[in-house]
Amino acid sequence: MQKDWMKSSVAYTLVNEDHKKGVKHSFSYVAQNVTPEKVAAFGKILESLVDGNITDAAVSSVDHVELSDASKVPAAPKA
Repeated sequence: MQKDWMKSSVAYTLVNEDHKKGVKHSFSYVAQNVTPEKVAAFGKILESLVDGNITDAAVSSVDHVELSDASKVPAAPKA
């Protein structure tokens, strides 16, 4: 079995007067091994550009897992 990284993204939660419960802002094309320090630093940049506070950040990654050990299912016969 082999696992390969495909992509990562980060979603920041912004709270301000208009969004008291928070609103999510997502960014794609995040580096594979992004560090918490870099996520926090980018959050500070976002705070300098918008009115409000970043309260949370969630990094999501998608991996492809090749199931080479799985048994092959035969194709259905053509009618």
